[in-house]
Amino acid sequence: MSRIERISGRLPRLYQAYEKKSLFYILLQSIDKQLSELEEGITDLMKAHWVDIAKGADLDKLAALVGSKRISENDVHFRRNVKRTVAEYRGGGTLLIIQERVQELLNSSGKDDFEIIENPRVKTSAEFLVVANDTWLLGSNSIKNEEPTLTLSIEEKGEVSNPLITNLDTGESIGFVGKLVADKQLVIKRNNSLLGKEDITEKITSKQPLKLLRKECVWRYSESFSERIGVFDTGKFDEHTFAIGIPIVKVRFDWNKSQPATFLIKIKSNVLRKSGLTESYLEKTLNSMKAVGVKSIIKVME
Repeated sequence: MSRIERISGRLPRLYQAYEKKSLFYILLQSIDKQLSELEEGITDLMKAHWVDIAKGADLDKLAALVGSKRISENDVHFRRNVKRTVAEYRGGGTLLIIQERVQELLNSSGKDDFEIIENPRVKTSAEFLVVANDTWLLGSNSIKNEEPTLTLSIEEKGEVSNPLITNLDTGESIGFVGKLVADKQLVIKRNNSLLGKEDITEKITSKQPLKLLRKECVWRYSESFSERIGVFDTGKFDEHTFAIGIPIVKVRFDWNKSQPATFLIKIKSNVLRKSGLTESYLEKTLNSMKAVGVKSIIKVME
């Protein structure tokens, strides 16, 4: 039933407002037109103020209220961004909120479409060129203590006896009882230490591997000196003592660390392709979403 029929049905029949040629019917048509235009205006106003329906400039104005701005995206993707910004006002930046927003951006319903890993593991290393009694600073740069693989080698020529690595802050040390020569590497790790290809696990001074603490510690390299090091202005009859050069030793630490204040998002390439988003756009969105000082990494998987 039309609006005109509903109005005329409430009027006394003697007005004959139901007759299309009557003066009352023509008046009701005019009123109906005005009401219809008013309803359309109200509907457009509501649509302009609803994120799910607003378009173009109206959506931009709504987004401006929460400090969100387009990054060359269409209305569909921008709506998701605006909703994400609104969510930040109620505690955004947490891993759960980021997961929800990424799911909305990708328009994903499957749990296997992407994965968020907090404090992802990464291989890292540190090298130091030292001579006996040199010290240096080193920490794990991780969210926890780590166990490194220790590699010692001699630069150029020479040999050293009984090399020892000590953490001066904790007093822990580990070394090798024997000689390290220039053409071989000494690799020390848990339950398996090698000098070149030779297993020398039994010649390692400690059964417990060294620990890289979260905080920086002072480390020292030491070795046993040869008894026949030459001394200036000293000599013996019928015997020569030549100065022995002190070789430079390269000390290398290799370990896996859990990156602090970092999260990794692994996304399947077909999911990203179907969403219509680019990797760079997603990266910009995450940077605006995460807390200051937190690093985000995106990895697209096949």
